[in-house]
Amino acid sequence: MSRPVSSRATTVSALLIITCLLAWSAKEAESAGRMRSWSIMQDGTPFLKYYVQAGLTAAYLGELIPPLNSTQSTFGQTKLFAFNVTEGEDATSRLLGSMRGYTVQASATPDYHSVEVEVLEYNDGSLNGTSSLQGIVTVGKTNEIAVVGGTGDFRGIRGYAVISFISSSDTLALYYHELFVN
Repeated sequence: MSRPVSSRATTVSALLIITCLLAWSAKEAESAGRMRSWSIMQDGTPFLKYYVQAGLTAAYLGELIPPLNSTQSTFGQTKLFAFNVTEGEDATSRLLGSMRGYTVQASATPDYHSVEVEVLEYNDGSLNGTSSLQGIVTVGKTNEIAVVGGTGDFRGIRGYAVISFISSSDTLALYYHELFVN
């Protein structure tokens, strides 16, 4: 005796659903593995935290373009930078990568607003890749900028970063970064 057509269709549908669920759970497991270095907020938002050791006298903090009118302001001044990214506040704490980019002075006022483009190169042994950040920053303040993409484990990342000024000396400024992803 042969099965009715509707019974075969139900069996095929059930097999398709099971296949989709298995594929989805494998994708979720892979994604969860990549998120193991991320902290999780109470609302479920993943975030990554690290410190940026900004060397103020380093040769690599070079002026790329001088100010447009150096007698009145630093407007237009453009600087390239490459700083260490560490796990803790101390400059000798575990190195996680680097922060490279540039800033362009975008105001003629003493509050120093600048356009900043940063590329985080990160490798803590679990996460490895780059993340691109950009926005308007004010020196010495807490700033929020966009996280606009990445490579490796950060591929397709979107969200925002909160950058907090911690302290500075004659040779080093310390910043705390938190990346929040959507």
